[in-house]
Amino acid sequence: MTAPVTLLMAIHCHQPVGNFDFVFEEAYEKSYDPFLQRLERHPGVHLALHYSGSLLDWLAVHRPGFLKRIRLLVSRGQIELLASGYYEPILPLLPEADRQGQLALMQHALRTRFGEQATGLWLTERVWEPDLPGTFARAGLRYTMLDTNQFQSARPWLPPHAPQAQDDAFWDLLGCYATHDAGGSIVLFPASKRLRYWMPFQPVQQTIEWLRRLQRQEPVAVTFADDGEKFGMWPKTFHWVYEEGWLDQLFAALERESDWLRTSTFRDYLAQVGTNGTVSLPCGSYEEMLEWSGGYFRNFFAKYPEANAMQQKMLRVSRQLQEVSSFKFLVSSSKGRKTNQKSETRNQKLLERARLELYAGQCNCAYWHGVFGGLYLSHLRRAVYQHLIEAEHVLQQQQRSLVTADILDADGDGRLELRVANSSMSLVIDPDEGGALTEWNVFGPRINLLDTLTRRAEPYHDKLRAKELRAAAAGPGAPASIHDVLGVKEENLASRLIYDDHRRSAWLDYGLQRLPTLAEAVRSTWGEQRLWSPGAYELDAPARIVRGSKPVSVVLRRQLPEGCIRKVLSLAPGAAAIECRYELEGARAPVIAMEFNFGLRDERYLHAPGQAQHVTEWTIEEPASHVRLRLSLDRPATILHFPIETVSESEEGLERTFQGVAVLCLWTLDRDEIGPDGLWRNRLTWSLQPPAAKRRGAPHGRR
Repeated sequence: MTAPVTLLMAIHCHQPVGNFDFVFEEAYEKSYDPFLQRLERHPGVHLALHYSGSLLDWLAVHRPGFLKRIRLLVSRGQIELLASGYYEPILPLLPEADRQGQLALMQHALRTRFGEQATGLWLTERVWEPDLPGTFARAGLRYTMLDTNQFQSARPWLPPHAPQAQDDAFWDLLGCYATHDAGGSIVLFPASKRLRYWMPFQPVQQTIEWLRRLQRQEPVAVTFADDGEKFGMWPKTFHWVYEEGWLDQLFAALERESDWLRTSTFRDYLAQVGTNGTVSLPCGSYEEMLEWSGGYFRNFFAKYPEANAMQQKMLRVSRQLQEVSSFKFLVSSSKGRKTNQKSETRNQKLLERARLELYAGQCNCAYWHGVFGGLYLSHLRRAVYQHLIEAEHVLQQQQRSLVTADILDADGDGRLELRVANSSMSLVIDPDEGGALTEWNVFGPRINLLDTLTRRAEPYHDKLRAKELRAAAAGPGAPASIHDVLGVKEENLASRLIYDDHRRSAWLDYGLQRLPTLAEAVRSTWGEQRLWSPGAYELDAPARIVRGSKPVSVVLRRQLPEGCIRKVLSLAPGAAAIECRYELEGARAPVIAMEFNFGLRDERYLHAPGQAQHVTEWTIEEPASHVRLRLSLDRPATILHFPIETVSESEEGLERTFQGVAVLCLWTLDRDEIGPDGLWRNRLTWSLQPPAAKRRGAPHGRR
């Protein structure tokens, strides 16, 4: 008699920090609630569920009854709950202290909300690096799931009798395998790509018949691990999965075939069955992620400087938190009983608040791009920055300095940048990137004003030009998988494919042969007019670190073939303004340009390009965020402005997404404007002001 086949299922449900409330609502109505309803109807089906911390927080406020239903399923042993980093970070990217903190926060939530101590983990985006076993073992976690493709490199070294199944389309590794690092050991369950592509997109009987063919003399297990949103939230799946009854049919079939096919939680399976051997795996993820990332998740930070900027800021805030926490501990220990208990309690609360804000800012989705990645979604990037800026602000208050200026490698490129901060804002200046402002954080509204995205080529743009895209399959039968069909959400998207030749930041300067037209600026075709483009600047006094109550001026110099440029940025204590002075000596250019790019939604500039002449004052504002920036100019300028829009991939197809507003200030340089010292001088001041009364027009929101 053949031994049973065990189907192990792990369903992962997540909504990122900062996602729109209506998306949470839709996901609950179309996926989370109906899935749980079907599971409740079939008590013979056992599986593992994972809910991210950001989703649990939303459910606790908006659907507390749902959490009670989960607790009941846990109590009767039908499901186990998987841990993860609470805010769904990519764990290998975090320092070990943050890894342990995120895991501990999730374990605490599972214990208090569900009475569950998790022993298994959902690995975010299945991004694996070989040092993770030590992290998981220290956190008391015993197992996780990785896609079968991640075992391919170890295939020649698998145990001789490792159970496998292969045909022309798929290779499946069955069972489970131990792996270890630095004294920590965990178990890996290979998750079937076959089942990931079939469920729910193929008839139930096809899956059951394949599982039947797995029967052999020894017990065997196969793992299915995938997103819960594909059951109802993915395009056209709600009708198929629930209205047509696919999920009910699956669960009924699993119960009906229980004489040879059983379902189990991973915890119960490991309590009864040992591993099938050991493996050692390199860095990896699921196949689609490897395609999007060029084979390695960290490549996203090479391709997208904007993602790298967020990642590096997160790491800076994490280091700062650890330094402040260690300092507070040492001070407290040295003072002993003389410590002011009330003050110490307040400090600990502030540090805990900063820690939670940091953890929320580690939510993975905004850091990468693919069908499910959110780098191109400005509201997700903004949410990350909001939490990181709040953590930074709390720690800045701990330092109690009015102005700070620090030399550091802010972007991890091996070269030095400068961070300047006061009680209102913090700035990062990159001398090697054209002396540009690459980060401008405002503490009050918790916004990085320069949070935009460069328009760059993506592989799927070639398909758009070739008109190979189509809508998802309609009509009777199963819906098409997201991985099989790429559609478009509006017509004529190909005309929106515009690419930039530089990262969109601020305080970039150019010498031009003539004034560019508005169309040239919008389509980024004015490069041939540049006598010089942004280049490396030298920073005065590069070893200087300032902490005090006097204004700070950052002086940058750049030598040109003829003459030189001097840029000076000044920040005063408590000031909600930065002053930019620009001096040109010896160099000759008919036109001088300075470029700024802002991640603000101002309805005046949202829909169409525009220009203004003889401007000495100009504003951009976002009333919903209570942000209003005013530009004051010593010399009247011509200003060109236009919305920055990208064409990117999402679950429902290619879409146009607003990323920010580009502002180009232009001056025609006349000889009589050059001073007796041979300098052409200009000064620009950007100041934060209370927002004007909200204008009539289209509401702010995602386009």
